[in-house]
Amino acid sequence: MAYRSPEAVAAYQAIGLQAAPHQYFASRLAAAGEVTHGVAVALLFGFAPVYVAQAVPEVWSIVDAESVVEARTRGADTTLKRILGQTWNGAEIERANLIAQEMIASLSFAGKPMAAAQNDVAQPSEPGLQLWRACTILREYRGDAHWAATAAAGVDAVECHILHAADGAMPEDLLQRVTGWKDSEWAEAKARLSARGLLHKDVNDLRITPAGEEVKLLIERSTDSGSSIPVSIVGEKKTEELISLMKPWVAAIMDADVIGAWKMREQLWRDLPSEKNV
Repeated sequence: MAYRSPEAVAAYQAIGLQAAPHQYFASRLAAAGEVTHGVAVALLFGFAPVYVAQAVPEVWSIVDAESVVEARTRGADTTLKRILGQTWNGAEIERANLIAQEMIASLSFAGKPMAAAQNDVAQPSEPGLQLWRACTILREYRGDAHWAATAAAGVDAVECHILHAADGAMPEDLLQRVTGWKDSEWAEAKARLSARGLLHKDVNDLRITPAGEEVKLLIERSTDSGSSIPVSIVGEKKTEELISLMKPWVAAIMDADVIGAWKMREQLWRDLPSEKNV
């Protein structure tokens, strides 16, 4: 939403970011500062280095990171005001924000670089934007835990997407397209996974093996363990309350069609067991 909504795109264009890769990578990374290409690839984990190079470091010669953070916040604010209307700064938003702020207030961000970067972004004045900032921090907190778990399981930055597709979580062609890996890199990763017994051998039938399922579940359980502290801080009851409050807002955002290709991911998630909902 903060990347591809009409309001977000307009905000990025207004500061000189015209190309979609420039807009996405600048927006995703700006909280961490004007990072180098190597640091960007490491932080993002799943994107092809050549794809990241379409934006980083060039984007920082177009605009400074602080301006990108400001544009990102403006884009999110105007998008959410349009979609949620009077709800955006109503009592339910304020209640959800109180819980989310409690979740992040005492978090340690050691080993969580993307979450730490978002936590360093100044707190907005409106409750709605405060909630959006907190959700961004929590999203990156879990993302940092997920990539750490993925790497610890011996799965690299392209193999992770192939396992995801083979498990039925996302279409293979979509995952390859949005992460920028070349056909040759994709094929080589498939061969590596097959050699390890994680994929079936038939190259024309992308299917995960029981051993591959075990690796996937190990990663997801490790991710859950590595990102569970916010829930522990507020407890299950408040966590369920936050989820209940946010469900209709999430549905409204999905229905507004402002998240691009990832809308397909949301629909697929509805049919997956909870341990595969990554």
